[in-house]
Amino acid sequence: MSVDFPGSRLAALNDHTVRLYESRKSGTSLAALARDLLLAFHDVCAHAGLDRQLAELAEAFPPLDVTERSALGNHDGVVAALVAQLEAIHLDGGGPRGAKPRQLADCVVAALGLVMVDEPDRTITLDDAVRVELGRALAGVLDAALAAPKLRADIVADARARCDASHHPSFDRLAAGLDERGLQLLKQPKVPIDALHASQRALFEARNAVIARAAGAALDRARGVLARADAEAEARLDQPITLRATPREVAIRRACDARVTKTPPRVAQSLLDSLTELLRITWRVPEQTALPYAASRTFAVGDVIDHPKFGRGKVTATVLKRIDVEFADGSYTLAHAPPPR
Repeated sequence: MSVDFPGSRLAALNDHTVRLYESRKSGTSLAALARDLLLAFHDVCAHAGLDRQLAELAEAFPPLDVTERSALGNHDGVVAALVAQLEAIHLDGGGPRGAKPRQLADCVVAALGLVMVDEPDRTITLDDAVRVELGRALAGVLDAALAAPKLRADIVADARARCDASHHPSFDRLAAGLDERGLQLLKQPKVPIDALHASQRALFEARNAVIARAAGAALDRARGVLARADAEAEARLDQPITLRATPREVAIRRACDARVTKTPPRVAQSLLDSLTELLRITWRVPEQTALPYAASRTFAVGDVIDHPKFGRGKVTATVLKRIDVEFADGSYTLAHAPPPR
Protein backbone atom coordinates (compact mmCIF):
# COMPACT_ATOMS: atom_id res chain seq x y z
CA MET A 1 0.00 0.00 0.00
CA SER A 2 1.36 3.42 -0.96
CA VAL A 3 0.68 6.66 0.93
CA ASP A 4 0.57 10.01 -0.85
CA PHE A 5 2.88 12.55 0.79
CA PRO A 6 3.15 16.24 -0.18
CA GLY A 7 6.49 16.80 -1.85
CA SER A 8 6.66 20.27 -0.29
CA ARG A 9 7.06 18.64 3.15
CA LEU A 10 10.15 16.69 2.19
CA ALA A 11 12.34 19.69 3.04
CA ALA A 12 11.12 19.57 6.65
CA LEU A 13 12.07 15.90 6.85
CA ASN A 14 15.48 16.73 5.38
CA ASP A 15 16.03 19.29 8.13
CA HIS A 16 15.61 16.51 10.69
CA THR A 17 17.84 14.07 8.84
CA VAL A 18 20.65 16.65 8.70
CA ARG A 19 20.48 17.06 12.47
CA LEU A 20 20.33 13.32 13.12
CA TYR A 21 23.19 12.54 10.75
CA GLU A 22 25.45 15.24 12.19
CA SER A 23 24.81 14.08 15.77
CA ARG A 24 25.24 10.36 15.05
CA LYS A 25 28.49 8.58 15.86
CA SER A 26 29.81 6.22 13.19
CA GLY A 27 29.01 2.60 13.84
CA THR A 28 26.11 3.16 16.23
CA SER A 29 22.94 1.10 16.00
CA LEU A 30 20.91 1.50 12.82
CA ALA A 31 17.81 0.46 14.76
CA ALA A 32 18.26 3.45 17.09
CA LEU A 33 18.71 5.73 14.09
CA ALA A 34 15.62 4.25 12.47
CA ARG A 35 13.54 5.00 15.57
CA ASP A 36 14.81 8.59 15.66
CA LEU A 37 14.00 9.03 11.97
CA LEU A 38 10.48 7.72 12.51
CA LEU A 39 9.95 10.10 15.44
CA ALA A 40 11.11 12.92 13.18
CA PHE A 41 8.71 11.84 10.44
CA HIS A 42 5.83 11.80 12.92
CA ASP A 43 6.77 15.34 14.03
CA VAL A 44 6.79 16.54 10.42
CA CYS A 45 3.29 15.15 9.92
CA ALA A 46 1.97 16.50 13.23
CA HIS A 47 3.35 20.00 12.56
CA ALA A 48 1.81 20.08 9.08
CA GLY A 49 -1.58 18.58 9.93
CA LEU A 50 -0.92 15.45 7.85
CA ASP A 51 -3.04 13.18 10.01
CA ARG A 52 -4.55 11.49 6.94
CA GLN A 53 -1.10 10.23 5.99
CA LEU A 54 -0.59 8.91 9.52
CA ALA A 55 -3.99 7.21 9.44
CA GLU A 56 -3.12 5.50 6.14
CA LEU A 57 0.17 4.30 7.61
CA ALA A 58 -1.81 2.78 10.49
CA GLU A 59 -3.75 0.76 7.92
CA ALA A 60 -0.57 -0.24 6.11
CA PHE A 61 1.26 -1.35 9.28
CA PRO A 62 -1.25 -2.81 11.75
CA PRO A 63 -1.44 -2.67 14.68
CA LEU A 64 -0.32 0.94 14.86
CA ASP A 65 -1.73 3.77 16.99
CA VAL A 66 -0.37 6.87 15.27
CA THR A 67 -1.92 9.18 17.86
CA GLU A 68 1.11 8.23 19.95
CA ARG A 69 4.30 10.01 18.86
CA SER A 70 6.44 6.96 19.62
CA ALA A 71 4.20 4.43 17.86
CA LEU A 72 6.06 4.33 14.53
CA GLY A 73 9.42 3.99 16.26
CA ASN A 74 8.14 1.16 18.42
CA HIS A 75 6.60 -0.84 15.57
CA ASP A 76 8.91 -3.78 14.88
CA GLY A 77 7.82 -4.12 11.26
CA VAL A 78 8.30 -0.44 10.44
CA VAL A 79 11.67 -0.30 12.17
CA ALA A 80 12.84 -3.46 10.38
CA ALA A 81 11.78 -2.05 7.00
CA LEU A 82 13.69 1.17 7.64
CA VAL A 83 16.79 -0.63 8.93
CA ALA A 84 16.86 -2.66 5.71
CA GLN A 85 16.84 0.58 3.71
CA LEU A 86 19.60 2.06 5.89
CA GLU A 87 21.79 -0.99 5.45
CA ALA A 88 21.54 -0.64 1.68
CA ILE A 89 23.04 2.88 1.63
CA HIS A 90 26.18 1.92 3.63
CA LEU A 91 25.84 4.92 5.91
CA ASP A 92 29.32 4.56 7.42
CA GLY A 93 30.99 3.83 4.09
CA GLY A 94 32.26 6.14 1.39
CA GLY A 95 30.51 8.80 -0.58
CA PRO A 96 30.03 12.52 -0.02
CA ARG A 97 28.85 13.40 3.50
CA GLY A 98 26.59 16.08 2.13
CA ALA A 99 24.49 13.48 0.31
CA LYS A 100 23.86 11.32 3.38
CA PRO A 101 21.00 13.31 4.97
CA ARG A 102 19.04 13.22 1.71
CA GLN A 103 19.68 9.47 1.52
CA LEU A 104 18.26 9.10 5.02
CA ALA A 105 15.11 10.92 3.95
CA ASP A 106 14.87 8.69 0.88
CA CYS A 107 15.14 5.64 3.16
CA VAL A 108 12.18 6.86 5.23
CA VAL A 109 10.16 7.46 2.06
CA ALA A 110 10.94 3.98 0.73
CA ALA A 111 10.37 2.13 4.02
CA LEU A 112 6.97 3.76 4.59
CA GLY A 113 5.86 3.43 0.96
CA LEU A 114 5.41 7.18 0.49
CA VAL A 115 4.64 8.61 -2.94
CA MET A 116 5.53 12.26 -3.46
CA VAL A 117 2.60 14.29 -4.80
CA ASP A 118 2.04 17.94 -5.65
CA GLU A 119 -0.51 19.79 -3.55
CA PRO A 120 -3.22 21.78 -5.37
CA ASP A 121 -2.67 25.53 -5.43
CA ARG A 122 -5.05 27.00 -2.86
CA THR A 123 -3.18 30.25 -2.36
CA ILE A 124 -5.04 33.24 -0.94
CA THR A 125 -3.36 36.60 -1.48
CA LEU A 126 -3.96 39.28 1.15
CA ASP A 127 -2.51 42.75 1.65
CA ASP A 128 0.44 43.05 4.00
CA ALA A 129 -1.69 45.41 6.07
CA VAL A 130 -3.79 42.38 7.05
CA ARG A 131 -0.64 40.61 8.26
CA VAL A 132 0.21 43.62 10.42
CA GLU A 133 -3.32 43.71 11.83
CA LEU A 134 -3.18 39.97 12.53
CA GLY A 135 0.07 40.42 14.42
CA ARG A 136 -1.45 43.18 16.53
CA ALA A 137 -4.53 41.08 17.29
CA LEU A 138 -2.41 38.13 18.43
CA ALA A 139 -0.12 40.33 20.50
CA GLY A 140 -3.07 42.09 22.13
CA VAL A 141 -4.11 38.80 23.75
CA LEU A 142 -0.71 37.23 24.37
CA ASP A 143 0.93 40.30 25.92
CA ALA A 144 -1.59 40.07 28.77
CA ALA A 145 -2.02 36.30 29.00
CA LEU A 146 1.70 35.45 29.03
CA ALA A 147 2.96 38.33 31.15
CA ALA A 148 4.73 37.76 34.44
CA PRO A 149 3.57 37.19 37.15
CA LYS A 150 0.19 36.19 35.67
CA LEU A 151 1.70 33.38 33.60
CA ARG A 152 3.42 31.92 36.68
CA ALA A 153 0.25 32.11 38.75
CA ASP A 154 -1.82 30.42 36.05
CA ILE A 155 0.72 27.62 35.59
CA VAL A 156 1.05 26.96 39.31
CA ALA A 157 -2.72 26.93 39.86
CA ASP A 158 -3.31 24.59 36.92
CA ALA A 159 -0.47 22.26 37.92
CA ARG A 160 -1.52 22.09 41.58
CA ALA A 161 -5.01 21.07 40.53
CA ARG A 162 -3.49 18.20 38.53
CA CYS A 163 -1.56 16.85 41.53
CA ASP A 164 -2.96 14.43 44.06
CA ALA A 165 -3.68 16.18 47.33
CA SER A 166 -1.07 14.02 49.07
CA HIS A 167 1.61 15.67 46.91
CA HIS A 168 0.51 19.28 47.55
CA PRO A 169 3.07 20.03 50.32
CA SER A 170 5.91 18.85 48.06
CA PHE A 171 4.43 20.64 45.06
CA ASP A 172 4.21 23.92 46.97
CA ARG A 173 7.90 23.67 47.91
CA LEU A 174 8.77 22.93 44.29
CA ALA A 175 6.63 25.78 42.95
CA ALA A 176 8.37 28.22 45.29
CA GLY A 177 11.58 27.59 43.32
CA LEU A 178 10.12 28.55 39.92
CA ASP A 179 11.25 31.66 38.08
CA GLU A 180 8.98 34.70 37.73
CA ARG A 181 7.24 33.25 34.70
CA GLY A 182 6.87 29.70 36.03
CA LEU A 183 8.84 28.18 33.16
CA GLN A 184 12.11 27.20 34.86
CA LEU A 185 13.00 25.71 38.22
CA LEU A 186 15.68 27.90 39.79
CA LYS A 187 16.06 25.85 42.96
CA GLN A 188 14.95 22.27 43.51
CA PRO A 189 14.00 21.39 47.08
CA LYS A 190 14.43 17.96 48.64
CA VAL A 191 11.12 16.19 48.27
CA PRO A 192 10.13 12.52 47.92
CA ILE A 193 10.96 11.17 44.46
CA ASP A 194 7.37 10.15 43.67
CA ALA A 195 6.10 13.60 44.59
CA LEU A 196 8.89 15.21 42.54
CA HIS A 197 8.00 13.23 39.42
CA ALA A 198 4.26 13.88 39.87
CA SER A 199 4.85 17.61 40.37
CA GLN A 200 7.16 17.91 37.37
CA ARG A 201 4.67 16.08 35.16
CA ALA A 202 1.86 18.33 36.40
CA LEU A 203 3.94 21.44 35.69
CA PHE A 204 4.76 20.25 32.18
CA GLU A 205 1.11 19.56 31.39
CA ALA A 206 0.01 22.84 32.98
CA ARG A 207 2.48 24.91 30.96
CA ASN A 208 1.19 23.40 27.73
CA ALA A 209 -2.41 23.87 28.83
CA VAL A 210 -1.89 27.53 29.74
CA ILE A 211 -0.01 28.29 26.51
CA ALA A 212 -2.69 26.45 24.51
CA ARG A 213 -5.48 28.47 26.14
CA ALA A 214 -3.67 31.73 25.46
CA ALA A 215 -2.93 30.72 21.86
CA GLY A 216 -6.54 29.69 21.33
CA ALA A 217 -7.82 33.02 22.65
CA ALA A 218 -5.33 34.86 20.42
CA LEU A 219 -6.51 32.90 17.38
CA ASP A 220 -10.12 33.78 18.23
CA ARG A 221 -9.12 37.45 18.10
CA ALA A 222 -7.23 36.90 14.85
CA ARG A 223 -10.27 35.20 13.35
CA GLY A 224 -12.12 38.50 13.39
CA VAL A 225 -9.33 40.10 11.36
CA LEU A 226 -9.44 37.25 8.83
CA ALA A 227 -13.24 37.47 8.58
CA ARG A 228 -13.04 41.13 7.61
CA ALA A 229 -10.25 40.48 5.10
CA ASP A 230 -11.29 37.24 3.39
CA ALA A 231 -14.16 34.91 4.26
CA GLU A 232 -12.42 31.88 2.73
CA ALA A 233 -9.29 32.39 4.82
CA GLU A 234 -11.39 32.75 7.97
CA ALA A 235 -13.35 29.57 7.15
CA ARG A 236 -10.15 27.54 6.67
CA LEU A 237 -9.09 28.16 10.27
CA ASP A 238 -11.33 25.36 11.55
CA GLN A 239 -11.50 23.17 8.45
CA PRO A 240 -9.50 19.89 8.43
CA ILE A 241 -6.19 20.12 6.62
CA THR A 242 -6.08 16.50 5.47
CA LEU A 243 -8.35 14.48 7.79
CA ARG A 244 -9.30 15.87 11.20
CA ALA A 245 -6.55 18.24 12.36
CA THR A 246 -7.36 21.89 11.67
CA PRO A 247 -5.01 24.86 11.21
CA ARG A 248 -6.11 26.12 14.64
CA GLU A 249 -5.13 22.86 16.33
CA VAL A 250 -1.81 22.60 14.50
CA ALA A 251 -0.95 26.25 15.20
CA ILE A 252 -1.58 25.73 18.92
CA ARG A 253 0.50 22.53 18.90
CA ARG A 254 3.38 24.41 17.29
CA ALA A 255 3.12 27.24 19.83
CA CYS A 256 3.40 24.71 22.67
CA ASP A 257 6.50 23.13 21.15
CA ALA A 258 9.52 23.27 23.46
CA ARG A 259 11.54 24.93 20.69
CA VAL A 260 9.31 28.03 20.84
CA THR A 261 10.40 30.44 23.55
CA LYS A 262 7.32 31.21 25.65
CA THR A 263 7.45 34.98 25.39
CA PRO A 264 4.51 36.91 23.89
CA PRO A 265 6.44 38.02 20.76
CA ARG A 266 7.77 34.52 20.00
CA VAL A 267 4.41 32.81 20.52
CA ALA A 268 2.68 35.49 18.44
CA GLN A 269 5.22 35.02 15.64
CA SER A 270 4.76 31.24 15.78
CA LEU A 271 0.99 31.63 15.43
CA LEU A 272 1.31 34.15 12.60
CA ASP A 273 3.75 31.89 10.74
CA SER A 274 1.37 28.97 11.20
CA LEU A 275 -1.60 30.91 9.86
CA THR A 276 0.42 32.06 6.87
CA GLU A 277 1.53 28.52 6.02
CA LEU A 278 -1.51 26.45 6.97
CA LEU A 279 -4.13 28.81 5.51
CA ARG A 280 -1.98 29.14 2.36
CA ILE A 281 -1.72 32.92 2.57
CA THR A 282 0.73 35.01 0.58
CA TRP A 283 1.18 38.61 1.63
CA ARG A 284 0.97 41.32 -1.02
CA VAL A 285 3.70 43.82 -0.15
CA PRO A 286 2.56 47.38 -0.84
CA GLU A 287 4.13 48.79 -3.97
CA GLN A 288 6.71 51.47 -3.30
CA THR A 289 5.70 54.93 -4.47
CA ALA A 290 7.65 55.99 -7.56
CA LEU A 291 9.23 59.44 -7.62
CA PRO A 292 9.22 61.44 -10.87
CA TYR A 293 12.78 61.76 -12.15
CA ALA A 294 14.40 65.16 -12.45
CA ALA A 295 18.10 65.96 -12.44
CA SER A 296 17.38 68.72 -9.91
CA ARG A 297 15.96 66.29 -7.34
CA THR A 298 17.85 64.35 -4.68
CA PHE A 299 17.53 60.56 -4.59
CA ALA A 300 18.73 57.86 -2.19
CA VAL A 301 19.56 54.19 -2.57
CA GLY A 302 16.33 52.20 -2.66
CA ASP A 303 14.20 54.97 -4.16
CA VAL A 304 11.94 53.97 -7.06
CA ILE A 305 11.84 56.53 -9.85
CA ASP A 306 9.78 57.09 -12.99
CA HIS A 307 11.97 58.19 -15.92
CA PRO A 308 10.32 59.63 -19.06
CA LYS A 309 12.52 57.50 -21.34
CA PHE A 310 13.60 54.40 -19.36
CA GLY A 311 10.44 53.85 -17.34
CA ARG A 312 10.41 52.67 -13.74
CA GLY A 313 13.70 51.82 -12.01
CA LYS A 314 15.34 51.52 -8.61
CA VAL A 315 18.33 53.51 -7.35
CA THR A 316 21.15 51.10 -6.52
CA ALA A 317 24.01 53.54 -5.76
CA THR A 318 24.70 57.24 -5.30
CA VAL A 319 28.06 58.98 -5.83
CA LEU A 320 28.16 62.77 -5.51
CA LYS A 321 26.00 64.12 -8.38
CA ARG A 322 25.38 60.72 -9.97
CA ILE A 323 23.01 57.85 -9.27
CA ASP A 324 22.98 54.33 -10.67
CA VAL A 325 19.48 53.15 -11.50
CA GLU A 326 18.43 49.61 -12.45
CA PHE A 327 15.72 49.62 -15.13
CA ALA A 328 14.04 46.74 -16.92
CA ASP A 329 16.47 46.98 -19.85
CA GLY A 330 19.63 47.52 -17.79
CA SER A 331 21.46 49.88 -15.45
CA TYR A 332 21.97 53.57 -16.23
CA THR A 333 23.86 56.39 -14.54
CA LEU A 334 21.85 59.59 -14.17
CA ALA A 335 22.39 63.01 -12.68
CA HIS A 336 20.79 64.17 -9.45
CA ALA A 337 21.27 66.90 -6.85
CA PRO A 338 23.47 65.60 -4.02
CA PRO A 339 22.09 66.00 -0.47
CA PRO A 340 23.30 69.15 1.34
CA ARG A 341 26.19 68.70 3.74
